[in-house]
Amino acid sequence: MDAVILAAGRGTRMGDLETPKCLIDLGGTKIIDYQINCFKEMGVENIFVVTGHNSEMISNHLDNKVTLIENPDYATTNNLYSLWVAKKILKNDFICIYSDLFFHKQILQNCINNEDEVCLVIEKNIRDETMRVKIKGNYIIEVNKVIPISSASGNFIGLAKFKKESIGSLFLEISKLTSQHNLNAYYTSAIESMIKKGKKIGFVETNNLPWMDIDEKHEIQKAKQIYQKINEANS
Repeated sequence: MDAVILAAGRGTRMGDLETPKCLIDLGGTKIIDYQINCFKEMGVENIFVVTGHNSEMISNHLDNKVTLIENPDYATTNNLYSLWVAKKILKNDFICIYSDLFFHKQILQNCINNEDEVCLVIEKNIRDETMRVKIKGNYIIEVNKVIPISSASGNFIGLAKFKKESIGSLFLEISKLTSQHNLNAYYTSAIESMIKKGKKIGFVETNNLPWMDIDEKHEIQKAKQIYQKINEANS
C-alpha cells in the first residue's frame, strides 16, 4: 500500500497565508506530519507528496522523509492534474488524501480494510462546503459539488483508496479529462466518469469519528480543538 498526499494548491480561501495548509501547526504537529505518521503506523510503504505552491517550504520541512513530485502548473490546475503528475509512480494499491485533512486514525484504517476496488470515505452529516455524494445501495453513484443538499447522501471528506486493479481506469479517465483541457477539475470528476463506465465505487463512513479539513483562516483555531480531541481519542 502506497499513499499520495495532494499538497500543490494555493489555498486561496486562506487569504494572504503564505504557509501551505499542510504545514499548519495543530498544536505540536503539522497536518502533514500527522498524516505521514498515521500512514507509517498502518504499514504504508511509500509516501508521495505532490507539491506546487511554496513547494520549497514543504521540501525543507519534510527533509527527504517522503518522495516529492512537483505539479509545475499548480497555479492554473486543480487536484485532478496533481494526481495526473503522480501517474508514473502509482503502481500499487494507494491512498489518496488532501493535504489539509486530519482525522481519527480509525477512519483511515477502515478505508484501508475495505475490500472495494475504489473506496471513498464519506460523512453522512452533510456539510455545505464539501464535495457531496449520492449513494444507491452499497455504492456511490455521484460525487460532485452540485448535488442538491436535499438529495445528497453525505460528503466526501478527501480520503480515498484505489486498488491497483482500478489504477488503469482511473488514469484513463484523468487522461481524457486533461486532453479536454479540464485541468481545473477535481479528481472526483474522473471517479464520476468511472461510475458512468460501470465501475463500482464503494465507501466507508466516518461513523462520527472526528475529522476536519481547513479552508479558511478562522477555522484554524477550531481545527486545533478538534485535533486535541483526536489526540485524546487516539491515545
